[in-house]
Amino acid sequence: MKYIKPLQMQAYERLKDKIIQGRFQPGVIYSETKVSQTLGISRTPVRDAIQRLAQEGYIDVLPSKGFCLHKMTEQDLLETYQIRCALEGFCVVQLARDCQTSAARKTFEKLKELLQRQEDVLHTSHSIEEFAQYDQEFHETIVYYLKNAAFSETFDNFHYQMSRQIRLSLGQEGRMEKTLQEHRAIVENMCAGAVGCSYEAALDHLEKPKGIIHLEGEA
Repeated sequence: MKYIKPLQMQAYERLKDKIIQGRFQPGVIYSETKVSQTLGISRTPVRDAIQRLAQEGYIDVLPSKGFCLHKMTEQDLLETYQIRCALEGFCVVQLARDCQTSAARKTFEKLKELLQRQEDVLHTSHSIEEFAQYDQEFHETIVYYLKNAAFSETFDNFHYQMSRQIRLSLGQEGRMEKTLQEHRAIVENMCAGAVGCSYEAALDHLEKPKGIIHLEGEA
């Protein structure tokens, strides 16, 4: 018998996918009723999905109005930065220490492939969206290297905040070029087994968005 997901789960997954894919615009208020009609799902499961997405930090609920994409705050930046430094910093150190193993070498090859794809974007479309996708894959590859389920789950929980921050950061002039340089420095140091330098390069890269992102609603 084919399993059919509950309507609340269907509504949640479809709304979440639309948010991640950029189908909702910052600053726009969306009607629960219209979203329900668009999805072809009744309002009660859609309302439950909206509440769950609000709890997870994807959207902000506006009583009697609807909802809008969550506005990035200083606290969001700080929390995401701290989580990424803790997780990625540790994983970068482990990769540098394991630099001679076959598992680490395979990871380095994948990271170098992503660097090449980012460079190709810079020389062709200069698409922020495409570059950001490779950027996110770069960092996921580093964290997933350890195959630590708790690490991966925690990292994934911050996926949306990270993707928003990456795109806001890459919108600054020259940031894509500098990001590629910083990614290269991280990979080069890990490949050389330079543990301390790898860690410092990773933290330096992760700290950059804190100083250059203009939060929504700010001039």
